[in-house]
Amino acid sequence: MTTETTQATETTTTASASTAWYLPTTAEFSAMTSDERSAALERSHAERAAYQARTATAQQERPRTATSGGHEFSTDPEIHGAQTRVGQAHATFEREQKALYRADGTPRYSDAEHTERLASLHAEFDRVVGAVQQTVDGLIAGHTTALRHLAEGDPLDALTGEQLTKATQQMAYVKEDAAALPPAELVTRCQAALQMGDVPTLFNLARYVGQRLDAAARAIQAGQEAAAIARVAPHLGGQASSSVASQGQAQSDQPALTLAERQALGELVDEMRARVRGTRGQQKAEATRTKLQTALEVKAAARAAHDSVHDPKGRLEAYQRSSGRYSL
Repeated sequence: MTTETTQATETTTTASASTAWYLPTTAEFSAMTSDERSAALERSHAERAAYQARTATAQQERPRTATSGGHEFSTDPEIHGAQTRVGQAHATFEREQKALYRADGTPRYSDAEHTERLASLHAEFDRVVGAVQQTVDGLIAGHTTALRHLAEGDPLDALTGEQLTKATQQMAYVKEDAAALPPAELVTRCQAALQMGDVPTLFNLARYVGQRLDAAARAIQAGQEAAAIARVAPHLGGQASSSVASQGQAQSDQPALTLAERQALGELVDEMRARVRGTRGQQKAEATRTKLQTALEVKAAARAAHDSVHDPKGRLEAYQRSSGRYSL
């Protein structure tokens, strides 16, 4: 490594101390020879792996939060309140419904009054559980949208102000690389960026390589549509043939990527987006996923309670079995 490159690397190491591992800038990386790049990537990868190992150890040593019976549970007040209301409504209904019968299992009231009182109990239960279901449906929709955004949304939200500034500065030439490099070289470019771990570069590559993949997908779809029209063109006359030719010309202007190249680049784009979002994004996604699962369980419990309350035959048989006055 030349004296100038060594000095630049030392400066970069000092400037990126907050990154916790060695990270040359994109300009410095471009100025290095092939051997110097290999050495820089190996050093960056090794130091980053050591940092991640230290971080993982520290996280494992943190005390676990709210637990019950050795398992973590959601302390989301909305979902906890919804679950509580379903349980209380079901218990109230069972208690009040039981009070409609004497100890021998016969109704306490006339048929008309018994029907009216039971209908009132149903109405109150449905009011509470219906409101709970609306609340839970809203939570499910919100958590689903949040998960979709974390998985597919713009990683721009994860960038700090400093990272956003750097991403803006390098945006033009990264965009040019993403659009112009041959697929094999573009794969290597993305792999090198992942090794270096520079978040602004990863953000720009994920964004513009993703756009190239989208353009390739549109070109393929246009080609399929053109082929379908070509099969029926002889039956539609000259105007259709002209349309097929125009679509074929538009298709030829699109980036050409094989299936294997699209798959390789797609996986790299997903990995770069995940790296940009970082550990915090993964933790947020996991917490949101847990909330979504809990909300789905509460919705299922509310539906089961509703079915139980609105099954008079099953309730009556259960009551008579418990009193010893009924047997199969």
